[in-house]
Amino acid sequence: MAISIVSLCTSMAVFYWQRRHGDFDLARILHADLTSGDVAKARDLLGTLLHSPDSFRDDALPDVRTAYFTVLWSFERLYAGRRAIEDGGAASRRPLKFLDRLISRPLAHWSENLPRVRAVLVQRLGPVEDDQAMQALVDLKRAVLRA
Repeated sequence: MAISIVSLCTSMAVFYWQRRHGDFDLARILHADLTSGDVAKARDLLGTLLHSPDSFRDDALPDVRTAYFTVLWSFERLYAGRRAIEDGGAASRRPLKFLDRLISRPLAHWSENLPRVRAVLVQRLGPVEDDQAMQALVDLKRAVLRA
């Protein structure tokens, strides 16, 4: 009986450790997605648009639209990943706080500025179909920045 209890406790401890370790890895991967590669290039292009909107000719706007969706979809992936970590229960509290600290500033910045980019795109290119991805950004902002 004692061996069974020790075995059960050991298994639970290993599961807890593995879950937490996996959640920290996921948090780092999600943050890397937001801050490197194509998303970083897209953020740079959108930042340029925000600071000098008149410097973009109409023929450059398709690239801006692509950058807009690249950043928006990155936040959609962040929201899905955050939900996965959050569903991990007690083992996931620290990884969740870690992720929230990593993404809070860019999330606040882009929550304010992606709608501005969207307005430029709508004005100059027409409708932008982004309802689902935009809702994920709103939900992510609500979850992360409420604290």
